[in-house]
Amino acid sequence: MNIVYVIEDYSENGGVERIVSMKANTLYREYQHQVTLISVYQDNRPHRYQLDSNIPLVLLHVPFAQKSTIPGLTTCSRLKTLMTAAVRLNKAIRKINPDVIFFATTLGALLLPFCYHKAKKIYESHLARTYNPYHVFFKWMEIKADAIICLTKDDAKEYLARNKVCVIPNFINTPQQKVIEYDSKKAIAVGRLEEQKGFDRLIRCWQQIAQEYPDWKLDIYGEGSQHEDLQKQINALNLDNQIKLCGRCENMMEIYPKYSLQVMSSHYEGQPMVLIEAQSCGLPSVVFNFKYGASDIIQNEYNGLIVAQDDENAFTEAIFRLIGNPLLRKQLGTHALEIGDKYAKSNIFKKWERLLIEL
Repeated sequence: MNIVYVIEDYSENGGVERIVSMKANTLYREYQHQVTLISVYQDNRPHRYQLDSNIPLVLLHVPFAQKSTIPGLTTCSRLKTLMTAAVRLNKAIRKINPDVIFFATTLGALLLPFCYHKAKKIYESHLARTYNPYHVFFKWMEIKADAIICLTKDDAKEYLARNKVCVIPNFINTPQQKVIEYDSKKAIAVGRLEEQKGFDRLIRCWQQIAQEYPDWKLDIYGEGSQHEDLQKQINALNLDNQIKLCGRCENMMEIYPKYSLQVMSSHYEGQPMVLIEAQSCGLPSVVFNFKYGASDIIQNEYNGLIVAQDDENAFTEAIFRLIGNPLLRKQLGTHALEIGDKYAKSNIFKKWERLLIEL
């Protein structure tokens, strides 16, 4: 089967780009499909996620829309960008002549109705629709799409075209290392340093942790626009010795086993890959009950502790519980290993193959 993946910007090097590259490589190497990746936006940053040498990467070089303080100009620029992208995409698609086109991310949802090729068109949601600022325009995509793939059951409920919606979560590779001992006094948090991830409230909570357990450390991995603000917050609270911003790491699966606890402070998610990966390495987790995916992954008191969204006191108390009880950390961490089987690539890709056969 000839498959095309359309993505906004492969140079973004985020979670979406990583999972799309993993899917593309798997579809080609293990299932012998012909795969092409199309990246829409013009971006000269290097690509961090390696595609198989036999998977073409087509760059459309569409300029980003220009923001303006003049009313209406930003909207006009965005419409021009969308139309430019549609023209270039259709031209590229005609040359490739695929059987199936996957449209990922927000721009994919907006472009799908303007793709006129006969190929089956599938929208792949990577961000909970509720939190997508352009979701009011998704109705045109729902009409034109042959299938809509959501990561969680709750996100699937947001779509009106229920007969087209299928839930297929992201998959993970089997970790090579797992937590052996739970006696290291280190907690880990991972994600882009952006408002969505709620690291500012995590730092506030850790201020209380540091007062009672000054020997416990919190390492935050990731890059983003809030790096400077978060570092200032750490400095202002005199937490320099307890909290470290570690930057980006290419292979977190090798890092997780060095810790005893994972914490996740997100306001919302599509499906939190970092939570799944940490659990698969045997890390117990403390998470807010964010939309969407937290309750799909964490069973409270079984493989982690889950607290009401925005209840920072409960979040702090949950961290206190696990720090103060190494036996509970080990018990929850042992159960967390089961997540690795649930989201294993071999299990998840059976659903993708079934979808492609049924189209």
